[in-house]
Amino acid sequence: MNAVGLVFSNIDDKHVPEITKKRIMATVPFGGRYRLIDFVLSNMTNSGINKIGIIAKRNYQNMIDHIGTGKAWDLARKRGGIRVIQPYGDDSDGVTPIDNRLETLKGIMYYLDKTDEKYVILSDCDVVGNISYADLLHNHIAQNADVSVLYKRSSEYVCWKGMRALLELDENERIVTVKDSSKAKKGDALFLGTIILQKDFLKRHILKAVHYGYKRLSDYCKEFSADITIKGIEFKEYSEYIDSLESYLKCNLDLLKLAVREDLFRKVYRPIYTSVNDSAPSKYGVNAIVENSIIADGCIINGTVKNSVVFRGVKIKSGATVSNSIVMQDSEIGINATLNHIVTDKNVIIGENRMLCGHQTHPFYIDKGAII
Repeated sequence: MNAVGLVFSNIDDKHVPEITKKRIMATVPFGGRYRLIDFVLSNMTNSGINKIGIIAKRNYQNMIDHIGTGKAWDLARKRGGIRVIQPYGDDSDGVTPIDNRLETLKGIMYYLDKTDEKYVILSDCDVVGNISYADLLHNHIAQNADVSVLYKRSSEYVCWKGMRALLELDENERIVTVKDSSKAKKGDALFLGTIILQKDFLKRHILKAVHYGYKRLSDYCKEFSADITIKGIEFKEYSEYIDSLESYLKCNLDLLKLAVREDLFRKVYRPIYTSVNDSAPSKYGVNAIVENSIIADGCIINGTVKNSVVFRGVKIKSGATVSNSIVMQDSEIGINATLNHIVTDKNVIIGENRMLCGHQTHPFYIDKGAII
C-alpha cells in the first residue's frame, strides 16, 4: 500500500485525565489484554501499511515497552517498520503542544521528507474499531478528494462531558462545516479521528497554514474550504470514541455483547494484534460465580463477577462481588468487598467489607496503586 501511517499517540490525553495521568492515551489498557494503540496499528498492518510513525511528546516509555520492535504487528523490518517520532518547535525551548495537530505536524516535517509514499493516513488513538484503511484509501482516490475524513452517524441523541467534532456534509459527501459540540442528535456525523490525504498536499498546506499564522488545522481548513475538497467517508461498523471515563467503561462493557466481539475481533484477514504476555490460566474456586464477563489469564477468582472486564493477575477473594466494572492488572479485591460501576487502575487493593458504587453515567475511578 502506497501510504505511510502517522499515529497521534497522546493528542487526546486531556479527554480522560484520570487514566492518562500516568500514561498516554495510546497505552490505555482495554478489554482485558489490549492497549488502545493495538487497534490503529492492527488496522494499518492489515491494510498493507508497513511504515508507521508514532508521534509522541512525553511519557511514552510504557508505549515503547509495549510495542517493542513491532514484531507482534509484523513491523520488525529493515525497511519501513515502526518508529517513535518526536515533534520539535522553532522556539528557543523547542516546545510543541501535544494537543495541536497543526503544530505537531509542523514539528515532524523532517520525517515526512524522508518518506517515499504518496499518501498519508493520520489517525488518533481514542477510537476503538476494526477499520480497513485500504478501503478508505480506495474511496479517497475514487472521490478525487484533496482530503478524506472518516465519520459515523449517531444512532441516537447523546450528550458528552467534552467536545467532539461534528461534520455537516452536502449531497456529494463534501464537508461543508465542522463544529465542536457536546451533544449530537440522531443522524449527526461524528468525526472518527482518521484523515487521508497526499503527502505533498499535506506538507504544502502545513507550511501555508503556519505562514498565515494559524494555530489550529481545523481553522485553516474552514478559511480555505472553497479551495480544498474535503469529503467524508462513512463508517457503518462498530466503533466507539473514548473521550471520558464514562465512554471508556461503556466501550469495555460493550465487549460483553457477542455482536461487538464479532465485529471487532473476528473479521476475516483483519485480526487485532497485541503484545502477548504469557501467563498461567485463571483459577476459579468452588464458590466462584462468573456471569457475562471477560476474565484474562493469571487471575484467581473466589468471589462473584458479573458484567465486568477483569485484567491479568487479579485476585477476587471469597464473598467479594464485582459487577459492571473494570478491574485492571494485578489488583486485589478483598473478602466481602462490593464494586459496582468502578474502574480500578493497576495494583489497586480493596480491603475487606468495602463497598464502592458509581453509576453508568458517572463511574468511580480508583488511582493506580491505591489502597482502600
